[in-house]
Amino acid sequence: MIGISPQKLSTTARKAFANAGWVFFDRIFRMATALLVGVWSARYLGPAQFGLLNFANVFPTVLTSLAGLGLANILITEIVRKGEYSENQLLGTGFILRLIAGTVSLFIITVCVRILYSDQPVLQAMILFTSSVLVCQSVDVIDLHFQSRVKSRLSVTAKSIAFVLSTVLRVYFLANQFSLLAFSSIVFVEAALSALILIVIYNREEGQHVLQWRFDRALALRLLQMAWPIMIADFFIFLYMRSDQFLLKELATDLELGKYTAALRLSEVWYFIATAITSSFYPSIVKLKNQDEDAFQRAFRKLLALLSFISILIAVFISFSAPFLTQLLYGQQYSGADRILIIHIWSAVFVFTGVGSSYWFILHNKQRILLIKTIAGAFLNILLNLVLVPDYGAIGASVATLLAYIMSSYLMNYFVKEARPVFFVQSAAFVDAFKVNFIRSLLKKDE
Repeated sequence: MIGISPQKLSTTARKAFANAGWVFFDRIFRMATALLVGVWSARYLGPAQFGLLNFANVFPTVLTSLAGLGLANILITEIVRKGEYSENQLLGTGFILRLIAGTVSLFIITVCVRILYSDQPVLQAMILFTSSVLVCQSVDVIDLHFQSRVKSRLSVTAKSIAFVLSTVLRVYFLANQFSLLAFSSIVFVEAALSALILIVIYNREEGQHVLQWRFDRALALRLLQMAWPIMIADFFIFLYMRSDQFLLKELATDLELGKYTAALRLSEVWYFIATAITSSFYPSIVKLKNQDEDAFQRAFRKLLALLSFISILIAVFISFSAPFLTQLLYGQQYSGADRILIIHIWSAVFVFTGVGSSYWFILHNKQRILLIKTIAGAFLNILLNLVLVPDYGAIGASVATLLAYIMSSYLMNYFVKEARPVFFVQSAAFVDAFKVNFIRSLLKKDE
């Protein structure tokens, strides 16, 4: 096997952290801004209307995976490996496939909302506005290109500019007391701006042009064959991330939905950290897998330990500060959201390790196991919601989500024989996360 020098491995880790830092900056900036503007929105709209505004995002969120076709990690892997297809073919084929899928997804949502909410024209329009992002996300293949080059700063620049402009518009709407429909349109504005700016930056900074991209039919079939289990798995992930909100609206009240949504804002906002860290380490891990299996295993365990360490810190901090945070940010009208948050935040521990371990299945071409685990978790979450929501409302939905994540992201790896190595690495990573001087051990040179 080809050896990887300890110095290079340590340098790669630092480079990955630097790349992740750009994503952290973007999301922390968004978090700080969202806390101000989002809390203003929540107070202005009240729990019921705030719940409806976020409910409008349920449909596009569930179909985001179908519109993305599960191609993200596959494309990054193929770009890094430099196989038989050029990058222009990979990006062009990925773009066309996602554009078609996004358009079809938007059409499906249009038909569904006209049937389900025929008597609520405003809600129909809100959902169609938020669902337009499914078409715009086809341009995110440029973001995948930047990730493969460990240049997330360029994606951050594009998305931050779009976010700032859309935030200014949101503040204007709040100051002038615009309608609920107007607020839902901002989602489309931000997505469209982000796509346009990504194209401009790609054309100027990379010395290439999107018009050079080429669609390849054979490559398209190959990518779809590799990605379909991931696509369906992602669909079920979003299904059980958002089915609780749908069931709360149908089985409880808009007030419970509003409180639950407020708690989710403070819980799910941290999930980006798992994606940022994992995507930054992924290109180097792909190379290790191709060159040195032992180095790959060490890097994979370190990655999961880092994700465990960070997620547990977040869960402990939020658990202790939840009463203060919810009261400060949302006020008395959201009373009870703190108890929802304390339960839901512990889902982050298993979301983080689940995101990190998903790459193991892709690299070992075991996407179907990932699919089986995810479907099982989705059905468990829906079943638990049906049992718990009628009697316990948003508290029951939080418990259902936590149990479903524990089962699908962790415990099922033990019961599925081919996934058992991941279970043992996850368990070891949980132990590693509690070791003294953990961060130092992560960055030190391998012996």
